[in-house]
Amino acid sequence: MESYGSVLERMQQSFQELAGFSADDASDLGIRLKVLAGEVYSLLNGVEWLKSQMFPQTAQGEYLRMHAAQRGLSRKSAVFSSGVLVFGRTGTLPYDVVIPKGTVCAVSGAAGLRFETTQDITLPAGAQTAQGPAVSQQGGKESNAAAGTVTLLLTPPAGVETVSNPHAFTGGADEETDEELRKRLLKSYEVLPNGTNAEFYRSYAVQYDGIQSASVLPRADGSGTVAIYAAGRGAAPPQALLEKIQSELNRLREVNVEVTVHPPELVGFPISIYIDPAPGCTLAAATHETLEVIRSYFDQLSVGESVILAQLGRRLIDTGLIRNYHFDETLTKDKKMEISQLAVPDPVYVQQMGSVV
Repeated sequence: MESYGSVLERMQQSFQELAGFSADDASDLGIRLKVLAGEVYSLLNGVEWLKSQMFPQTAQGEYLRMHAAQRGLSRKSAVFSSGVLVFGRTGTLPYDVVIPKGTVCAVSGAAGLRFETTQDITLPAGAQTAQGPAVSQQGGKESNAAAGTVTLLLTPPAGVETVSNPHAFTGGADEETDEELRKRLLKSYEVLPNGTNAEFYRSYAVQYDGIQSASVLPRADGSGTVAIYAAGRGAAPPQALLEKIQSELNRLREVNVEVTVHPPELVGFPISIYIDPAPGCTLAAATHETLEVIRSYFDQLSVGESVILAQLGRRLIDTGLIRNYHFDETLTKDKKMEISQLAVPDPVYVQQMGSVV
């Protein structure tokens, strides 16, 4: 695009050709030309921005959402994590204690995550513990909580003294990013679903919040069977969600076809990488950025998608914080995944490179 200096120079030359003299920079005319050149340059910027919003390959934000809406797609909302809370007391009581729906508990700490029960739970007379389902109050991947971390009763019911989560709260996922939505949108142009082909099943499964990708295996168990492997963002989705998708697809499927929906097989992909921070960047900052890039790359992988180290390396260099890198080829190599597999980074080693030639 034309620069501000180029616009101003062209306007000054045109003025000189038409007026027969040049406009001095400090004169009233010179100042007006500069102001006008700035407005023209702003207009050119606006036109360039508008051009980028005209196509799904480059559109952003609300404009990308409108492109997706033309294909019947919408941006997926953040997903709330879910799990089980166990309420207890040291002694027993001779009567039932009701723990009402909406009882709020939290992870200890200044910014502790909050979770609330989704139904009434009864602690029976003579019992010391009772458990029930709960969901996070905040959506997103940050709402996932490790086992044993929910220990605070923020709205303690009478008769209940303790709370804990014996298992992790899982299933939380962030709102779909522009790049993730763009990937789904462009995919919708490649093969049109017709109600019977694999794209019909794949596109239906990935419309659900919490499902980022899906692969379809026709005739999985013989003629008339279809297996779908659906994955979240770098993780397996909740079983309840998979059962819901399976039920809906079996209602919509063609005659004499049985549809099953499965979680992907999570395959640990070991990463051992040596990095050389860019000048002015500390090793700690470069290491943190490397871990973030690795996490982001694997979060965006689809079920059955191969791991290609060159793509990961390009993202590292694009951060501007990594001058050079190399993978330990004895441990980390490109890997082709099966249609039912999802690669996850495990384990990850990041070290500083030795002297650079």
